[in-house]
Amino acid sequence: MTRRLAQGFCLLLLLFARANLAVAVTSSIEPADPANKFLTPVAEDRSLEFYLENPDPLLHGLTDDEVLHLGERMYREGILPSGQVMEALYGEMSVDSSAFSCESCHLRSGVGSVEGGVVTPAATGRKLYKPYIRPPSIQDRPDINGRYTYAKTIQKRPAYTRESLKEALRYGDDPAGTTFNGIMPRYPLTPSDMAILVRYLELLSAHDSPGASPTLIKFATILTDDVSAADREAMLVQLRRFVASQNHQLDMYRDFLKFGYKPTGDMKYSFRKTSLALWELKGPPETWAKQLAAYYNADPVFAVLGGISNQSWQPIHDFCEAQRLPCLFPITMLPVVDSDSWYTLYLNKGYFQEGEAAARFLQPLLLKKPQGRILQLVQNSDAGRALAKGFSSVNQSAAKATVERIEVTAELLQDKTRLSRLIANIKPQFLFIWADAKILPHLQDIAAQAAADASIFVSSSIMGAQLTTIPDSLRPQVYITFPYRLKPYFGDEEGLGKLAPNPINTTYKNFADKRVATRTAVMLAQSVTQGLRLLYDNLNRDYLIDVLSMQMDKIVFDYERLSFGSGQRYASKGCYILQIGPGPEPALIPRSPWVIR
Repeated sequence: MTRRLAQGFCLLLLLFARANLAVAVTSSIEPADPANKFLTPVAEDRSLEFYLENPDPLLHGLTDDEVLHLGERMYREGILPSGQVMEALYGEMSVDSSAFSCESCHLRSGVGSVEGGVVTPAATGRKLYKPYIRPPSIQDRPDINGRYTYAKTIQKRPAYTRESLKEALRYGDDPAGTTFNGIMPRYPLTPSDMAILVRYLELLSAHDSPGASPTLIKFATILTDDVSAADREAMLVQLRRFVASQNHQLDMYRDFLKFGYKPTGDMKYSFRKTSLALWELKGPPETWAKQLAAYYNADPVFAVLGGISNQSWQPIHDFCEAQRLPCLFPITMLPVVDSDSWYTLYLNKGYFQEGEAAARFLQPLLLKKPQGRILQLVQNSDAGRALAKGFSSVNQSAAKATVERIEVTAELLQDKTRLSRLIANIKPQFLFIWADAKILPHLQDIAAQAAADASIFVSSSIMGAQLTTIPDSLRPQVYITFPYRLKPYFGDEEGLGKLAPNPINTTYKNFADKRVATRTAVMLAQSVTQGLRLLYDNLNRDYLIDVLSMQMDKIVFDYERLSFGSGQRYASKGCYILQIGPGPEPALIPRSPWVIR
């Protein structure tokens, strides 16, 4: 009994700390105590159900799927059903809504946000058709004029009706007669367009997403059959610990309730049972979509946690986008690099990011040797092409240098004579070798055929630990892309912050490690767990992505920094260019900052 009492007390302290850390977000999405006479939950729930079951008569002839399509363009892109730009009014000034959409403040899920001291309340029918009371915030401090700097949104209002919501969007006053914050525009829409937008808000995040309920959240992780047993187990051990920890906290919470403690609003939503399914993909990538569909249809999950593959993540990415299924930080060096995807969050851009970093590092060098020829020697593999694509994504048009590319086979990489002849014909001043370690035994002969004092660039991720076999005489010419933490501190270098300056074992011995276990443990624990704790009763996949995007930057073990933002899909944005020092135990010498401008 004594042990259980101690557990309950520790849990109480943990929850108190968590509630204080999350209070800024909870102020925008978590209602006050339901016992408050201003709130009548049973009647409110029926109100939303009534509107869902009784569409606006102005929408006669339109299905909800059609309304979702049209309303989504209005909400996310600021485009009317007619295809014209939706007008937004700030006082007497008209603004183009395609540049400042509803989504930009209320987020994709419509559940609202907090930024710069401004609370953006929820814009979904699920919230709007309920009375609202903003809980107090620890940041509610009066300024010299006695005004609250944080209280930039309404403190309370009655539930909207469909008609009062239309009036509010058109004229800017809530049902209590309070005028909106000046940041919120007014929309002079036609009756039919207004009906579409309001119906879209009614349908937006109206129901829990598949795989989630108030008592259980289901996850899956994905492995392909090319992953080694060691890498597979390194990831699964961390994920199993994560699930076990979530369920253990739930057990402690149940003990907490047994002792008669009353849960706070935060506590009610912080603990749910968690399950993890293993989706194993076998065979060629073109068969993966069918396998994923079979897994998903048999038992839908709320999100995919991690995952690992040595092949392109494209088929998995495409499946998750089609299902609107979050896929959170898979271990892959071949992610999809684009600006249009939403549901897959990556640790970084993989090989692409290393090629990109090398190209940025090259730009100031070209100012000293503007006539130097540039050659990309690209192995005809997914990794080689991704490195070359990242390099080519950086515009080198300002330089007068000639950029050439030669794609070679794995067999050619071991043919010293032919390789040397290729290099001699071009005499590059800057040689980018996007190939695996098979080329290393011939590197010195290849360098001899390049221009005098040529700079040679290679990838640590594709060549691995064998880079330390490069002869000492050649090392001053070789530059290595390195996408992980290099500084010997976990925290700020001066040790002034909360994290002490602890050494990190980033040395010649392990600088090419895959870091499967640490990336899984640190990234999922610090990113996904934080997001899960802030879902509350909004069990919506889009809201999970919104919450993860709103996190503050993080200092982690494997990367110098993880940074987040709305629409950003690659959390680590840096990559070092380094060289290795002389000797059998070489030092790692950074030649660039973490982020190369």
